[in-house]
Amino acid sequence: MPSQLWADAGRGCAVKAILVGGRGWDCNQFLLKDSKSNQFDLVDAGHGLDFDNVLRQIAPHIDVKRIRCVAITHEHLDHVNGLPRWQDLGAEIVTSPVTAHKLLAGFDPTSESFGMKICQLAVDRVVEEGDRVMLGGEEFEAILSPGHSPGSVCYWNAASGTLFAGDVLFADGGIGRFDFPDSNLAHHVESILRLEKLPVRVLHCGHGASVEGEGAARSVKGSVAHVRSYA
Repeated sequence: MPSQLWADAGRGCAVKAILVGGRGWDCNQFLLKDSKSNQFDLVDAGHGLDFDNVLRQIAPHIDVKRIRCVAITHEHLDHVNGLPRWQDLGAEIVTSPVTAHKLLAGFDPTSESFGMKICQLAVDRVVEEGDRVMLGGEEFEAILSPGHSPGSVCYWNAASGTLFAGDVLFADGGIGRFDFPDSNLAHHVESILRLEKLPVRVLHCGHGASVEGEGAARSVKGSVAHVRSYA
């Protein structure tokens, strides 16, 4: 059974994230339910090689054709190459300007350094800094967070303190790699220092564990201390 974390929004509602995927080098994918419309949204699409398993994990919760939106955190192949399958199922694709540009071209130098290409497609919506995205019936703010990749974006719900961080940072003080062809350490430092200001109570990352409560806050502080050691 996929793991679940609830974030108490303090006003009678919660953000429920169901983890699917994430096996091997596949990224974590998070399913969010909109209880009002009984539809679901997804954060990240995985590398697509494990797509049938992801569908099996989702099937107990909803008809997969009712996935309304897939919000992508960045352009690396383990986060985007499942997108054509979701687009075929009718989902709207949302991501940052850089990721949208790379997907349209079907080219990402980091992915190609691993001997693989990213998929080629046009996204449905491009989000800029501060734009709002509805995920699971709740409003998330797009925070452009380049460094690990130029197109990295985090999704932040202030009411519940929920942060989808992609590969910008990880639980227990981890940070995303910055040695890829188009990574930028200075930008990575700046992005993580910006996240330090958020009162994070639930942290969902592109790989590894999710954490909540004081563990989430400590994880972000640990990542800040970690990245500062490279500044």
